[in-house]
Amino acid sequence: MFSMLYVKRKALESALQGAKETYPDEFIGLLRGEDKEKDTFLTELIIAPLSSYDEDSSSYSPYFIPSNTMEKATFHSHPSPGPAKPSRADRHFFARFGCFHFIASYPFGLGDVNAFDEKGKQIEFAIVD
Repeated sequence: MFSMLYVKRKALESALQGAKETYPDEFIGLLRGEDKEKDTFLTELIIAPLSSYDEDSSSYSPYFIPSNTMEKATFHSHPSPGPAKPSRADRHFFARFGCFHFIASYPFGLGDVNAFDEKGKQIEFAIVD
């Protein structure tokens, strides 16, 4: 069990910029990081080659992700305003990928992001510089 989830501001802002640039389509990316004792630190955005984006979903193929990228979390956007909450499809995806998942809703600011565990339960995270 982890104690705290930390994400570097630059990594989260990069993901939010991706969401803004693909709007009104969904955006998807991965966050690379490492575990230090019971804490997880996310440090960098990875955009998978050949990712697909449309109004209702986004996806990537894990076959295009090298095995040593140290991804610890997913990030995707919901183009509609309102609280960033996982859909049924999101929860199914979370259960397959494990670890941590971020969802950002429009207008994709730092306050529009929520984090979830593999079961879809909202968890706290801290932004660090």
